[in-house]
Amino acid sequence: MPLSAVIVDDEQLARDELAYLLKSAGDVNVVAQGKNGLEAVNLIKEHSPDLVFLDVQMPGLDGSASSRNSSTRKFPCPRSFSPRLLTSMR
Repeated sequence: MPLSAVIVDDEQLARDELAYLLKSAGDVNVVAQGKNGLEAVNLIKEHSPDLVFLDVQMPGLDGSASSRNSSTRKFPCPRSFSPRLLTSMR
């Protein structure tokens, strides 16, 4: 069974590229995409994905704040949930 994923990034090209890479890798189904932190919180609540890819730097509510906001919401979270912060700074 493939993992479900949500991608949130304020840059459309970044979202498209990551979605393409995940589709190519197989076993990951991108169920939703968003462009800001507020959308991230709502998409996580709506889809309860196995994986969430958040841009760390976004206008308004950034990835870090979105993550904190999502973790305080009362919606199901797998027991094996273990958040990881992976960054790529240029």
